[in-house]
Amino acid sequence: MLIPIRCFTCNNIIADKWDPFIIMSNMEKNKDEKENDNKLDIKYINLKNNDKSIEGKVLDDLGLKKYCCRRMMLSNVHLISYIN
Repeated sequence: MLIPIRCFTCNNIIADKWDPFIIMSNMEKNKDEKENDNKLDIKYINLKNNDKSIEGKVLDDLGLKKYCCRRMMLSNVHLISYIN
């Protein structure tokens, strides 16, 4: 799927935030991996911890506050590299 240009619900432009979202979330994940040497310990959702996920923090930093825009970023599957 291609990167969405606008949010389907509120028509807000989100395409300019895609690359920073991917870069910042990968940087945060790599930083957490360096702190935690166990490669098999994948951090998804910890029900005992109420902190936001890495992706949630990055979306806050990018200024995406509406849940419809956040959905567009989180649910997009980047398949264009596999299609070529």
